[in-house]
Amino acid sequence: ASVLESEREHNQVYKDSMKNIEQIRQNGHDVMFEVDATKLQDSFAGRRNDIMLDRIQWNFPHWRGKTNHRRNRKLLSDFFSSSKNLLSSGGQVHVALRNHQGGMKATTNTEWRGSWLPAVYAGENGFLQSHLLPYRPEYKLSAYQFRDRPFFAQKESYMHIFTKIGNGCLEDDGEGGRWMEAVPKDIQMYSYFTLFISLPIAANDMEKYSERHCSCSNGTVSGDLWSNQYILDTNFVLDMIQRKVPDGIRAEIKQWRVLREKDSTKELQFGKWKVVEYQVVVFGETIPLTMEYVERYKNMIEDEVDRNTVGTRRGAWNASHVLPVSILQARGWWD
Repeated sequence: ASVLESEREHNQVYKDSMKNIEQIRQNGHDVMFEVDATKLQDSFAGRRNDIMLDRIQWNFPHWRGKTNHRRNRKLLSDFFSSSKNLLSSGGQVHVALRNHQGGMKATTNTEWRGSWLPAVYAGENGFLQSHLLPYRPEYKLSAYQFRDRPFFAQKESYMHIFTKIGNGCLEDDGEGGRWMEAVPKDIQMYSYFTLFISLPIAANDMEKYSERHCSCSNGTVSGDLWSNQYILDTNFVLDMIQRKVPDGIRAEIKQWRVLREKDSTKELQFGKWKVVEYQVVVFGETIPLTMEYVERYKNMIEDEVDRNTVGTRRGAWNASHVLPVSILQARGWWD
């Protein structure tokens, strides 16, 4: 067990301090003082390099005193950064948070932005949120704003469990690594973006062309470009996307609409329905999602489209922020 205060400060502030310390020690555990969760390496500087921790738990973290979300988010980000070098491969960080702080039950972007975004900062430090469990503390919560004053977290509190991931693999088993099981779909993080693919033949002109224009065995026109049949085939496009993202990232798509193409003056060409718009969603199943990596995936997918089509223009918008799947569910993606 550890606290930020010195032993003297802790004894002065909390009336049950000495009793709790003695009870912990009698049960064979250590009590550490002046431990800064954002600088854990300072407290463990004397440990042997080959001794790694399997689990670090922080219940109801909070910036000292009243503050805004920005400081609490930085607190979590620094904590994850501090923890990762002390944990063994597959080690876990457990963080207890109130529902509104964790945000994993958010149904709107506004609700999510009102949270501390723990899964985002965990992902940026190589952690994947692997479990989300209801949590009811069975001890007296008396560290409200670093005073001996109770706060109440019994209702709607969750233990967020983050697992340390390296390239989607928990540990090297001598045969390329052991893969982590997929995170439950209801707590996965996702990001989405729009993918445009230009058709070689306007959708409403297809009947004018005979079958000889399409080499359907490999999905190309004249052996070089994707044919209309394959560009309009959701399974074909999804397979292409899944090949471009790493193992551990799952993709889903929907064909949204077919758009009219713009000519050189950027005016819509009447009747030329030549651009297919797909909505692409990627999920972190066994590796964490970050905005940086989602943009890389998006660029690789668009590069593949460029190589196999003519006239495709890239979407002007970046991929979305990384969000909890509860928002996608609320938006009716699977309806």
